[in-house]
Amino acid sequence: MLEEQKKSIRRTLIQKRNQLTENEILISESIISEQFWKEVDELPKVLHTYIPINNEASTMSIIKKALALNWTVVVPQTLKNRQMNHLILHSLEDLEKEKFGTFVPKRKELFEGEIDHILVPGVAFSNSNGRMGYGGGYYDTFLPQYPSAKKWGITYKLQIIDDLPLEKHDIPMDALIIG
Repeated sequence: MLEEQKKSIRRTLIQKRNQLTENEILISESIISEQFWKEVDELPKVLHTYIPINNEASTMSIIKKALALNWTVVVPQTLKNRQMNHLILHSLEDLEKEKFGTFVPKRKELFEGEIDHILVPGVAFSNSNGRMGYGGGYYDTFLPQYPSAKKWGITYKLQIIDDLPLEKHDIPMDALIIG
């Protein structure tokens, strides 16, 4: 029952997200970046972020500024069994497409160390910072490994729902940035 409810929410919200125009995505990206940098000091940090695909809320402006500020930017590479490699991104020109349509640095330089901020994608979020992902469990496995990192749910307004069905393993976000 719960799994069917989650599938229905995923299907509906992904369909709505896919209908966003390029202009709506760009406006949202600007709002998201502005909100993030208003909350975060610019001293060099380690930022873990996804490279957006399939109309996900864009982190590209945040990534560009973080790279310009000499932050260490780390992006996930999905592996088997809900595991991820964490690869250092030196430039947005250094990306290649992988399975699931995700992008990773061509130079597979592994990052090992502490992370200050994690920008987390999702299909749905709640006003109480709950998150529902795509159902693969990658972030549910990854996030508990970095308890001191600030976890930011990056989302559009259309992805915020009141009665989000959450399970015990669903990790809440520390904050949402809504574009």
